[in-house]
Amino acid sequence: MTDFYLLTKPECPLCNEALLAIHHSEPDEPVRLHIVDISQQPALLEEYAWLVPVLVRDGDDAELRWPFGNELEEFLNS
Repeated sequence: MTDFYLLTKPECPLCNEALLAIHHSEPDEPVRLHIVDISQQPALLEEYAWLVPVLVRDGDDAELRWPFGNELEEFLNS
């Protein structure tokens, strides 16, 4: 099982869309999704404030930035 981190912030409609896209995806293996509110972490807020939502894969710290599009399935299966 691979861990993924969805970087979000409060009242972010795109973050909600990203979460729905992840939930509707069909990865080959189960994934564990962690929601990270960047507004609670100054370093992340500084780096990602205008980029969220961003999906980060644990292990290699690869990032998938919004809009996810067709790349989501491939990213979850890598």
